[in-house]
Amino acid sequence: MTSDLSALFQSALKAAGRNATLIKITPLVPEASTRRYYRLTLEDGSTVVGVEEDTATAITNMPNVIAVQKFLHERGVAVPEIYFADPAAGVMLQQDLGDLSFNQALRENPGKTDNLYQDAIRHMFSWQRLADDGQCPAFRLSFDVEKLMFEFEFFITHTLLGYYRANPSEADLSRLRAQFLQIAEALAAPEHKVFTHRDYHSRNILLVKPLMEPATPVPSATDSTWRQHIIDFQDARMGLMQYDLCSLLCDAYAPLSPERRTKFLDFAFENGKEIHRQTRGEFDHFWLMSAFQRTVKAMGTFGRQAALGRDDFAAYLNPARQALREITAASAELRSLAEPLENMAGSAP
Repeated sequence: MTSDLSALFQSALKAAGRNATLIKITPLVPEASTRRYYRLTLEDGSTVVGVEEDTATAITNMPNVIAVQKFLHERGVAVPEIYFADPAAGVMLQQDLGDLSFNQALRENPGKTDNLYQDAIRHMFSWQRLADDGQCPAFRLSFDVEKLMFEFEFFITHTLLGYYRANPSEADLSRLRAQFLQIAEALAAPEHKVFTHRDYHSRNILLVKPLMEPATPVPSATDSTWRQHIIDFQDARMGLMQYDLCSLLCDAYAPLSPERRTKFLDFAFENGKEIHRQTRGEFDHFWLMSAFQRTVKAMGTFGRQAALGRDDFAAYLNPARQALREITAASAELRSLAEPLENMAGSAP
């Protein structure tokens, strides 16, 4: 471990009241963000997750992380504890939730897929039911037209024109932007919006065994005492109930068949009626619009990271593209977008 990084985290540990010596720093799998995560192993055998971030962005980002975590934790939503944060130094210490992600649990326990997804949907309801406390910053942010169009433009710039190297005419691009704007306006229009995680997918859900339970030799999602926790929630904002749902069910990290996706949609509609407050027709309409926008947004992230040399993200573009085909095929409103998007993307790398 580098001396600078070791000194940064050792100082943070001391400030947090952890006097045990830091003996090992293990980088965790990087995501598409400016934050870098490490598992810090102390000489007493305990572990903590250390977060390092450029100070210029940490000064803005970390207070949001702290405020949203506090709001969710106080209301019983399963999130990691924050032990210490110093935005000016770009450092944070938080609870180590382990390595059993929802994604891994799905792969290792295919027979438990229905239970895992149903639990994840119920967990989603736990924050979508929450009311504004006047303090949490998520309630001052929204999926408005500006935000939705920013994400559409990100896809055009970094994936369509960047990674895919599409060469559409200005007229074709103008038509695409006009259609994207119609979708953004439709998604921003409803007055009833709820607290949304914004990035609720299989790699941002970790399964944790409560401390009061005896540890099992090998973590397994077949053990019902393992509880789902959410991470990476600092960008939470107000949006349609369907947004987090399509993040989960149209996840390129864990693709679902259309039939299985429909099964979980039925479950969400029936069990979340007091949250979405929609007829089935309205629910399905906003589901398809949200799923389209969210999938395009994800492809923007994948394309951007792939262009930066992250081949692991490039691998998720094709599953996302397949989900986009399924979404557009299911919607008369979106069907007209299928062919131009396919033509522009062409034979992608």
